Amino acid sequence: MEQIFTVTLPDIGEGVVEGEVIEWLKKIGEELKQDEPVVIVMTDKATVELPAPYPGKLAKMYIEPGQMATKGKALYDIEVAENVSTHKNLTQTKTALSKNPPLKKTPKEFPCEAKNVLAVPAIRKMARELGIDLNEVSSSGTHGQVTHEDIKLYLSQKSSSKSLPPTLALEDDKIEPLIGIRQAMAQKMTISKQMIPHFSYFEQVEATRLIKLRSKIKLEAARENIQVTFMPFFIKALSLTLKQFPLFNSSLDLSANSIRIHQSHNIGIAMSTKLGLIVAVLKNVNQMSLTEIIRAYEALKERAAHHKLTPNDMKDSTITISNFGVLGGGGLWATPIINYPEVGILALSKIQKHPIAKNGVVEIRDFLNLSWSFDHRVIDGDMAATFSNYYATLIQNPAPLL
Repeated sequence: MEQIFTVTLPDIGEGVVEGEVIEWLKKIGEELKQDEPVVIVMTDKATVELPAPYPGKLAKMYIEPGQMATKGKALYDIEVAENVSTHKNLTQTKTALSKNPPLKKTPKEFPCEAKNVLAVPAIRKMARELGIDLNEVSSSGTHGQVTHEDIKLYLSQKSSSKSLPPTLALEDDKIEPLIGIRQAMAQKMTISKQMIPHFSYFEQVEATRLIKLRSKIKLEAARENIQVTFMPFFIKALSLTLKQFPLFNSSLDLSANSIRIHQSHNIGIAMSTKLGLIVAVLKNVNQMSLTEIIRAYEALKERAAHHKLTPNDMKDSTITISNFGVLGGGGLWATPIINYPEVGILALSKIQKHPIAKNGVVEIRDFLNLSWSFDHRVIDGDMAATFSNYYATLIQNPAPLL
């Protein structure tokens, strides 16, 4: 009798009980090697590739892309190769499995609707500013009160509800489902723009000395086969700037009517992957030397490229950098959306040559454009200008980065 092994969604940790199937890497009937990736699953903590526990063939898929898999429930079947021993408690025959229908999409669960609206003044103020009727918001507080997280969930639900105005629909349209990382990004960006009053600040800085410093370190690192990009320098400069201006490394907590100033510099780095844009997080940068940042950043980038990021790699960022300069082209400026609930984000252009007049003579120099967005509830224009100027000084004269 054929031996069928049913693979379930494993315990990914961090309290995760479900994940969205993003892509099947194998087709029905294809050979599977042990530990070979079979399916990509995205949770609210990370995107992971799940490997085959045994060699054999992919026999059945229970979850379609865009549907939710639940911890401990069937994900797919392996027709296990001959002479391979599996865990008896999880081995079933094809006959038994035929009685187990494919799982349907499991909706996210939300708190029950509150009968009496309880909320602290700060939450009521937030609701008024956003035009939210608290009677429509489900509550999850210990005593039935509406919390900050409840407001976020409500905005997320509302942004994807059927009450939205109809979009343009043409007969020859190609429909592409909004799932996975792209869906999560769409929801988070919607919340950020609804919750945070953005304002932007731009500055241009000469990068001639930074280029020379990077070239020198790049030669030294090449002996150890370590790649050196500009990003570690940008990260180090941001951390040194945060030490001088700690308010920029904070989050606004309206439920407690306070600002949480984070002591750890957890720098989020926007990275483009084939699955969409993600923000990987380099933790405790304030405790690292430039050399340590270079090594840690390259390791983080490598994990992101191969979908090996852990849940811890993608959470608790305190401020974010987006380097659109690596995408090529001649883009000069941007107005990045803040990675909620942070209060600032930096977008960087490609370093480009521009003419500049010095002592009556026109010279060609290398320049970097800085595009900031800040939360105007916490950061005002004068503070933003001072913060950006300090950062620009470190780029122009990068010796303190060493």
